Amino acid sequence: MSEEKKEYEDLNIPFSQKQKAEIQPQAKQRKSFHIPAPAWFAIGCAVMIAAALIGFRIRDSVLGEQVVLLDASVPSFTGYSGGGTLNGEFSPEKAAVEKLQDMVEERKAKGRSTDSLVRLIDSISCGFDRDSGYSNNENLIYACSYDADAAEQAGIRLSNETKAYTVSGLAEYQVLDVFSGVSAQWQFNDSGLYVEVYAPQEYLDMGIDYVTDYDELTYNNETVSIHSEFDQNVLRSYGYVVETDDMTYPLGPRPEAITDANTLKEEEKEALKQQMQAVLENELTGCNYRAALHALTGTYSIEITGIERADIQTDPVSYFNEAPLFRITYVLSTNSESLISSYGSFDAHYTGRIYRMADGSIRFLTNTVHACEFSGWFGMYSLKEDGE
Repeated sequence: MSEEKKEYEDLNIPFSQKQKAEIQPQAKQRKSFHIPAPAWFAIGCAVMIAAALIGFRIRDSVLGEQVVLLDASVPSFTGYSGGGTLNGEFSPEKAAVEKLQDMVEERKAKGRSTDSLVRLIDSISCGFDRDSGYSNNENLIYACSYDADAAEQAGIRLSNETKAYTVSGLAEYQVLDVFSGVSAQWQFNDSGLYVEVYAPQEYLDMGIDYVTDYDELTYNNETVSIHSEFDQNVLRSYGYVVETDDMTYPLGPRPEAITDANTLKEEEKEALKQQMQAVLENELTGCNYRAALHALTGTYSIEITGIERADIQTDPVSYFNEAPLFRITYVLSTNSESLISSYGSFDAHYTGRIYRMADGSIRFLTNTVHACEFSGWFGMYSLKEDGE
């Protein structure tokens, strides 16, 4: 007996089981299948991409196809800081609208309804909250609105509906108020009343001019419009820009023309005489209180020594006018080295209209200006005058 068999028989195994053990074949060992780590990573990525694509399809079918409304366009600006505007057209939604319009054609080609999509396109409205007055470093919001119900019915999901932009590149100028210190008053000329505008000299030196819309027939007895005229390029050379070139000035009721000097109170007449005498005295000061007289017998230098009295009369030439002219005449006392001043009368007069102003005061409006010279004949001489 071999040692192997003997060793087998020595085991404490029942005979029946020993036979089975002797005839049982030995099982072969199977090798395990192993997948490398990079392959697992690739499989995972593929699964994730597939899941994402399926998710996007589910999202688009449930929430709608996404369309980015505003693209990456950036606006440019022109003008000056504080009064800037857009430089040309700015429509960052244009590409999205064109895409939606292409979708309309695609759906038509497939026989699908396009009513809701067309309604969505027509409802899209975009823009800034204002179109001017921009300043450097200011943030502007560009926003879009649209028909949300139409978008849902069309299966469209719009995104990026608002966007912020920063203003830059505008010139820096100081805004000039061309009406600061500007006023208007009633004045008188050959044609009657008119409105005179008074402005600071520095504005006039920059070439700014002012006109009014005063019309005697249409004036409302309250306000007058003052319009400023200027060259913007000239003002910019001074560092200024102008935003407003019109203003409404409270001129008040139009003065009432006096048609009869007898309706004036005595104190009002006296006030007019004193008002115009002050003007005459100023003119005489400019003449050194002397005036030349050219007569047939020669030329004389007449010394004006004083103003004796004054009188107010209606000018007979304009007596029947709606606003007649009045003449305030001042009698002058004179002296001359010759005897001529002893044989004549000398005076000075102002011709104009009398008006009662809105505050009740009386004004004599005239454009009479005297020269340092007497004119006349037959011993009656008056200071030579220009204008009324």
